[in-house]
Amino acid sequence: MTTTTEDNNSEEKPIRTVTTVNDFSTKKHNKFISNITNRNWSAYSLDFAVVLLLVVLGLFIRILLSYTFREQYGFGTDSIIWNRWLHFDIYNPVAKQYIPIRGFADFGYYYHSWIEGWYNRTWYPYQWHDESTVLDYYSYPPVFIYFLVFTWRPGMSNLWMAFPMIFADAACAGVVYLILKELFKEKKGRAIGLVGGILMVIAPINVIYDGIYWLNPGPVTLVTMIAFYFATKKKWWQAFFWLAVATMTKQNALFFTYPMFMFMLGEKLKNKKIKDAIVESIMNALLFVGVGLLLSVPWIFISPYEYVRHMLFPGRPIELRLTPINPVSNDCVSFARSLQELGFPNWILALASFGNYSMLWMILSASIIAVLMMWRSYTGKMDGVEFYEWIAIYMIFSHIFMPRGVYKFYVAYFTPVILIAFLGSLTKLTEKKEFLPIGLVLGSALFLGFNVWLIVIPRFPVPFLLFMTAAVIALILWLRAYFRDLAVKKGNLLSTSFYLDKKIGQ
Repeated sequence: MTTTTEDNNSEEKPIRTVTTVNDFSTKKHNKFISNITNRNWSAYSLDFAVVLLLVVLGLFIRILLSYTFREQYGFGTDSIIWNRWLHFDIYNPVAKQYIPIRGFADFGYYYHSWIEGWYNRTWYPYQWHDESTVLDYYSYPPVFIYFLVFTWRPGMSNLWMAFPMIFADAACAGVVYLILKELFKEKKGRAIGLVGGILMVIAPINVIYDGIYWLNPGPVTLVTMIAFYFATKKKWWQAFFWLAVATMTKQNALFFTYPMFMFMLGEKLKNKKIKDAIVESIMNALLFVGVGLLLSVPWIFISPYEYVRHMLFPGRPIELRLTPINPVSNDCVSFARSLQELGFPNWILALASFGNYSMLWMILSASIIAVLMMWRSYTGKMDGVEFYEWIAIYMIFSHIFMPRGVYKFYVAYFTPVILIAFLGSLTKLTEKKEFLPIGLVLGSALFLGFNVWLIVIPRFPVPFLLFMTAAVIALILWLRAYFRDLAVKKGNLLSTSFYLDKKIGQ
């Protein structure tokens, strides 16, 4: 009898296991089918059409102007217009002076050489020769070179070298549309998103630096914005996956791991047990690290020291000093040097220099913003637009307070976030139907004005202009919070009045 019982149990166990697996598989299959059938495919189709239209328009404008600038202002002996080069600044015949665009020749000097080296010289990106050449100065993670070599083959024109960067910049318009539509989920969301997408299509900073001069911000900007899109939807593993890809495209994206992690942690602590929130947050952080390591293969195994060395080049070491550094003509401008150019007193310059070159202001501002984001996320007071307000301020401060400083064309990386912050903030302030056009017009004017102003001013005031842009965003953020609290108090008073009237009436 004992043997029979054991035999029956041994037969039941695999049957139960198979049943459990089948039930799990059936549930997942049903859930998948339900998600497919219950989705509003007409809305998805419309969004796809809008995104496609924005990307095509962005490409058309950038390629057309790129050709026009090379035809009118380009130099070189090549008969193919796409293979001509552009001057550092563009001459304005009306004003009879050069516009200080500062469109660096990085494409012609660096990217062009690297792409040709990849195909024609068996070039290895992470190396240094005793007598260094342009091929030794690759200072980006591996994904950037994959973008560069994606569409060009020997015999093609330079346009196909630049095309992935142009396309990535144009595609940012589609992501801006999707983010704004997500932030304003009602019917007006699509209209606000469309306005934002069109503004991104014509954004002068991006059109000039990414679309005409073919500089590097496009790929990292696109992938970073995709990461922010998933953060907006609170899809955290997707957000950290794409942020890791962005970091492996250009190192700047690494800055955003801090505020995004804190924002995620606050949101999880609000909705889950402390242990679950911490474990899930750490798992997402480990996903970020894992994707970064995976994308570092095989380079990190072939030459780990040189790989890390190239990641840190070029940069400016931390130092303690009380006077601004005067950069050479082709170098970045620091925040302290910007204040000196604008005539600030020596005691402010000393304070700014100490904080700037020691990274004190960068670390302090980043920590304050990240902790505030976590707290407001935890308390449930941060809406989607506020996330972009804080991220825009964080993005600006973390770059202008770097010891190295910023180039003008770095701002093409900030543009989509600044656009969402401006447009989102002002439309939230004027959310009522009759006032919404005012918010859209003000936000659009502020964004385009910022673009044009940055392009036409000399390079030295740029960090201070960015600082003032962050201050304007912070002011609008404060105004939104003030009016939101006022509306809540008014709503509470109305509720109390209604309750008392009801009680007295009884």
